[in-house]
Amino acid sequence: MVTWWVETSLRKVFQDEGPSPDATACIALSAARNEREDAQVCLRASAPVGKVTVECSDLQGPDGASIPSSCLRTAFVGYVPVHINTADNGNGEHIIRRAPAFFPDPFLEWPEVRLYAEQTQPIWVTVSVPEAAPAGPYSGTVTVVAGDERIEVPLSLEVWPFAIPQKPSMWHTEWFSASNMEGWYKLERFSDEWWEWMERVARNMGAHRQNVILTPLQQLVRTTKTGDSLTYDYTDLDRWVELFDRYGVAERIEGSHLGGRCGDWNSQFVFGGLTIHDEGGIATRLEAAAVDDPDRRALLADFLTHLREHLIEKGWYSRFILHQADEPIPPNEESYRVMSAFVRETLPDVPRIDAVMSEGLEGCIEIRVPQIQELRDGHAIEGEELWSYTCLAPQGPYPNRFLDYASIKTRIIHWHNWRYGAIGYLHWGYGAWHSWQSSKGPVDPWNSATGASERLELGRQVLPPGDPHIVYPGQEDICDSIRWEMVRKGMEDYEYLLLVEEGIERAGEGCPAADAARELLSQIREDLLKDHSHYTRSDRALLDARRKLAEAIIGLQP
Repeated sequence: MVTWWVETSLRKVFQDEGPSPDATACIALSAARNEREDAQVCLRASAPVGKVTVECSDLQGPDGASIPSSCLRTAFVGYVPVHINTADNGNGEHIIRRAPAFFPDPFLEWPEVRLYAEQTQPIWVTVSVPEAAPAGPYSGTVTVVAGDERIEVPLSLEVWPFAIPQKPSMWHTEWFSASNMEGWYKLERFSDEWWEWMERVARNMGAHRQNVILTPLQQLVRTTKTGDSLTYDYTDLDRWVELFDRYGVAERIEGSHLGGRCGDWNSQFVFGGLTIHDEGGIATRLEAAAVDDPDRRALLADFLTHLREHLIEKGWYSRFILHQADEPIPPNEESYRVMSAFVRETLPDVPRIDAVMSEGLEGCIEIRVPQIQELRDGHAIEGEELWSYTCLAPQGPYPNRFLDYASIKTRIIHWHNWRYGAIGYLHWGYGAWHSWQSSKGPVDPWNSATGASERLELGRQVLPPGDPHIVYPGQEDICDSIRWEMVRKGMEDYEYLLLVEEGIERAGEGCPAADAARELLSQIREDLLKDHSHYTRSDRALLDARRKLAEAIIGLQP
């Protein structure tokens, strides 16, 4: 016999767990237009079941309106091994289970699975609300066929009378390396199959409100030396931008880093290597060069100047931003400033962006990206955009997206961004399916959550589980994850917060609804988001706040 129950999307359900105290016998969702809302149907059987499938009905709404079943998506949740927990876990306080253990995260691409005896299997259910859907209550059914049993799970959806923007209000980049995908799928660069996988990536990013794409300039622009001059072929760059633009992911074109450290963490920055082809197509690789090297500066100036002309011709120049070097710190600020001054001379009107670990650097960047725990009230500097980033830090009580963290710690990242006025978010690991530092052997994200860095000798830094990737390589497509959906949900929550602020501004002073909305935002800041390490860990409190935000948006409508 198969038992079943429903959990919210915020709970990570382990294979040995039964219903939580908040479990229900129906899927009950509320969402705005253009929003996607999720829940989990959990199955558990006393004996093995050889085949489980899922189907969804249309959702019937007010006055004959309906949301077609094509707007509903289901996926079986998979489990991946976590061998080592996040290092700073507060002796277990800041994680949801100790390793080694199997953690729920990836969405399987299989349309059917088996049920094993006494092992819980969640099914992720997502409803995408069309922009034109009339407000009001909708109902339908998610049907699970488990062997000979047919389980009808009621689904209700309240569509609120407002929409979140289709285009995200926050900038969002997850760094993606085509080289990682080439290695995993054995792809020939720029082959038809290569471009097909790039399109799958673009589609996946766009569905998760990513609107900035890290663009590897040196890979996509072919440089050829003809006589004493250089020529540039932008064919692949143009195809790249057009592809990601098709899915809304190239609202900003994020030029890759010009350089990096020449040695250890405290070493100075240098310009990275360059590949130049001769007229016969033979490639020569120029090694890294000091930031004051006149020959390298001349080559890069020529490259960037011609790139500027091409981007202007394509109408893309206003979208272009450029990285200089990643995570400058005080010991290497001097070389960073030299590099930054060179970029400003060469491209006087391009915003410079970098993840920074130094409080200084005014005048060196237009888009400042500190780690999220460094955000503070009044952090924004005049003339700069303020973003945030997470990576293998912060850990402990801080929000991040590690596999052994509760989902709320991932979703609430963008509540913190709103709280401190950050208008963008960056993470380095969309799908870094490769080894970390000197770890040996292949890396399979389905079996190694740390880029195999747990293989490093004692004393070497191990990545937290899930830090290198938030998606998984499937056979036919990119596989989503619970954490990736939580990033999306956090960005949708961010839109709610902005809509309330816009409604308050529109209403002006003396409006009771605006006064109540101001009080709500104040309570959220003080009670839910006191600071980076003191914020709600209650799923219910977060969801209650979201509903109150929706009610405030409705109350502020003209």
